[in-house]
Amino acid sequence: MEGLKTALESRQVVVAALAAAAVATAGVAYLTWRTSRRQYVPVGHVSKIYVHPVKSCRGLEVGEAEVTKQGLRLEGVMDRHLLVLDEKDHFVTARTEPSMILITPRCVGNGQVRLEAPGMDPLNLPKPSTDGRVINVTIWDIEGEAVDCGPEAANWLEKYFGKPGFKLVMSAPGLKKRCPVNHTRYKGIATDKDKVGFQEYVAMHLMTESSLDDLNSRLTKPVAMRVFRPNVVVSGSDPLQEDGWQHVRIGKAEFRKMHPCNRCLITTVNPETGVKEGQEPLSTLRSYRLPEDETQKRLFGQAPLLGLMCGVEQEGSIHIGDIVYACV
Repeated sequence: MEGLKTALESRQVVVAALAAAAVATAGVAYLTWRTSRRQYVPVGHVSKIYVHPVKSCRGLEVGEAEVTKQGLRLEGVMDRHLLVLDEKDHFVTARTEPSMILITPRCVGNGQVRLEAPGMDPLNLPKPSTDGRVINVTIWDIEGEAVDCGPEAANWLEKYFGKPGFKLVMSAPGLKKRCPVNHTRYKGIATDKDKVGFQEYVAMHLMTESSLDDLNSRLTKPVAMRVFRPNVVVSGSDPLQEDGWQHVRIGKAEFRKMHPCNRCLITTVNPETGVKEGQEPLSTLRSYRLPEDETQKRLFGQAPLLGLMCGVEQEGSIHIGDIVYACV
């Protein structure tokens, strides 16, 4: 009897395992079917790729990058996973410190970053110790965790800004990532898999050259693409055509539209001088790109919209010249 009982239990384990495998296989098959049902059409090609190692500092224009669920990765360095904090552990951006936009983080291999800035000696950042103090960081009501990059980085920042109280922190692997799943703006749109470092809300930001050209045709002084700090720039589409893109595919990487991108005061900082220059291009954008439907008005108020905020559905590599496909 004991042998029969053992045999029956073994059979039950096998059946359960086969059932679980069948469910998993069916799930993958469903996702593949769902993706294949999307009617993708070519809309242009990738003309620029930007990786921003430190939030609000200068982005690196690169020829290729890896798309991960948490954003772009270049030579082991994640997009916007480094952040400047003040003495109260509040995050710092070019809204309040415009000159930080002139700090250039370089990827120097093995996940290491070097900081360069006008009038400063370069600083190779040591990898932060995960044994150090974990800092809770809140950006736009979404909390995550970070570790301090050390006193050398803090001293470098204090010297550059000419005042005390700054530190550099990293959203290191293993720490809590920020997730907008319960945020008012993203509730019902984001999922618990949409986790990021220190991006505003989501992993990817897409812009098109034609929409920038359309804006510049309305401006007295044209602005550069860097003003809008995108990750991926698409060339070859019609102006504002991206408003209708619900899904985007580049190579194996796939994105889903989550919201249009609301534009803020950082767009008024000249990326080449680090100086705020009036209210353009925000004023002109407000003349034709304010939210139109009631939902967008409630979520974005008087912030003009340009470009797309996207979540990552499928990881992969992207390169300059890749064809961009979209599904409406």
